[in-house]
Amino acid sequence: MHANYYSEIFSDVLVFKTNISTKTQLEEVRPVLSTLQGIKSWSIDREDVDKVLRIESEHLLPQAIIRLLNDAGFECEELPD
Repeated sequence: MHANYYSEIFSDVLVFKTNISTKTQLEEVRPVLSTLQGIKSWSIDREDVDKVLRIESEHLLPQAIIRLLNDAGFECEELPD
């Protein structure tokens, strides 16, 4: 199979601890995350103690997500695998 075939199927899942706990904050973060190309989908588990943000992406560095959210006023740190 061709190498591009695999790159189209597989993507990275990045997982972060955040402080996004309210519906208002969730709506505030939506346009922030939409500025990054390469995000296929994202979700925040506001019920989890770590307010876990999961991002399915193509070739995004965790530091880019952290910087983007920090600059927008949110706490964000990568969770280990």
